[in-house]
Amino acid sequence: MIRSLIWLFGIQSAVACIVVKNDKILLTKRSKLLIEGGKWCLPGGGMKKWETALESVKREVFEEVGIKPKKIKLLFVHEEFVRKLKVHANVFVYEMKFSGNVKINWEVSSYGWFSRKEIDKLSVAFSHRDIINKYFNLKERR
Repeated sequence: MIRSLIWLFGIQSAVACIVVKNDKILLTKRSKLLIEGGKWCLPGGGMKKWETALESVKREVFEEVGIKPKKIKLLFVHEEFVRKLKVHANVFVYEMKFSGNVKINWEVSSYGWFSRKEIDKLSVAFSHRDIINKYFNLKERR
């Protein structure tokens, strides 16, 4: 159903959040009930109508992993194409410092903190590997 709606209505807006702790990135393993289930991804998801990207990323991160932002900033917008899933989205990518402890919801089967080398070995959902690589490339230029 959702794939059909996305295909019918075209480009979607989504958010993804890079949460860093001790030079490692928080990734969540998607529930088997979801598209790309069993793969790792950044916390985030689709934006709701009349919701700003900032409101959306705060909501999605809190829903999925139960943490609240201390500091959050927009890094870049990533254009995501996943033809086999009929996904075309503009993903607003944020970096976040947080407070609280991770508490996963039904969308997440597990979570972990990963280095770049560890992420290279994981099965990653959508085009989140591209997002993560862009993040590290930006970080190297700073």
